[in-house]
Amino acid sequence: MNIDFALLRSFVVLAEELHFARAAERLYIEQPALSQRLRRLERRIEVQLFDRDTRNVRLTPAGVEFLEDIRDVLDRFDGAVARAQETASGERGSFRVAYTFSVGYETLPVLLAGLDVDSGLQAEALELWEYDVLDAVRRRRQDVGLVRYDPADRQLVSVLIRRERLVIAVPHGHRLANAETVSLSRLSGEQFVIIPRTVAPGYHEVIEQVFARAGFAPRTVTNAVPGSRVMADLPRNNAVALLPASVQRVHPDGVAAFLTVEEEFAHLPVRLIHRADASVAVRAFADRAQQIARTQGWL
Repeated sequence: MNIDFALLRSFVVLAEELHFARAAERLYIEQPALSQRLRRLERRIEVQLFDRDTRNVRLTPAGVEFLEDIRDVLDRFDGAVARAQETASGERGSFRVAYTFSVGYETLPVLLAGLDVDSGLQAEALELWEYDVLDAVRRRRQDVGLVRYDPADRQLVSVLIRRERLVIAVPHGHRLANAETVSLSRLSGEQFVIIPRTVAPGYHEVIEQVFARAGFAPRTVTNAVPGSRVMADLPRNNAVALLPASVQRVHPDGVAAFLTVEEEFAHLPVRLIHRADASVAVRAFADRAQQIARTQGWL
């Protein structure tokens, strides 16, 4: 059965007005055209929907039942159209975002909090090593990546959304445990716990550059376990760690203090990456992330 939606909308308006002149006015058509639409609809469904005479228009019992169902059909259709338009424009859609562990302390939660209910965007987040984040985005297993360096890959769009200050995590009993700030030059004799280059190339590269600008190459011990485990290992290794400031949200027992690094150049970037052929929803999220970055003062 082929029924034009215009016939259904005309029926609903007439059912609400129960007056041909007012219904025709609302529909911006002439009364004869409205009468023709109604007769055509009744013929199509083989049901009389109205009792009408020269003075009155009333819904039949079948018309009352039909009205309730058709209103629901039209509401669902209008909603489907609106959602499709929102998806096409990037105002609605879902995507997958992979992130390296240090981004998960603050940057990612702030970005996802910016996707309020009204935004229509929904994200599914997955923590991976930095190398795996890049690989997952390249291979389309993830749509968005949050990493610590620019991969310089033609397949990927890379947008800087944050420059995050670095802090030094020191264990209990350390000579600087009661300090609040520290210059890197005072740490040239310390042993540093770092994450292997193989799993976090961006972090490793930036940290090397920071030490080079500070004028020394640190003694290092690697730890292949991310997150708070790096900090928990400080006492065992009698070492310190150079980490993004947001790790202060997690304060393991082994850490006595987080010292702000005094050098202005000591920061880690956060970059949002996605494929060049990303969906409208992903591009909308990237735009939203840049707006949030400006609001948060990250850049």
